Amino acid sequence: MTHAAGTPRPRARQARLLDLMLPWAAGILVTLIAELGVAVVVWDWIAGDDPSNVASPARTILFLHLPSALCIALGTWAAAALHRSPSRDSRVRHLLAAFAPAVALQLVIFFSQGSDLTVITFLVQLVVLVVGCAVGFLADRLRNGER
Repeated sequence: MTHAAGTPRPRARQARLLDLMLPWAAGILVTLIAELGVAVVVWDWIAGDDPSNVASPARTILFLHLPSALCIALGTWAAAALHRSPSRDSRVRHLLAAFAPAVALQLVIFFSQGSDLTVITFLVQLVVLVVGCAVGFLADRLRNGER
């Protein structure tokens, strides 16, 4: 499976990349569908037509940031759960499979905010990302009986 120089053949690299594609797709889809559900609940049922209903810091955390962390956790869990052996046996590849979808989606959000992105919104969104990824990865490890 290696060339004379000892480098892996392109086929082996493709197989490793393909092992990551299904978890990434699942993580992105689960996160987006969960975020859509949260958006419908928060903006249609709770806030209605008046965004001031969620304008206080406590309500912002309760209705926006905690549900967003839960959505990220669900996406991370889905990505990690669909990542299979032998690629899963490598901790680096497993972390990449689990966290890449959430990080990619968060980067899209950061870049889409443009000049509206402030230091505090960046930090809050970063905390939401880290908490969501950690909870989702922990759920996967608990589901598999790993420590």
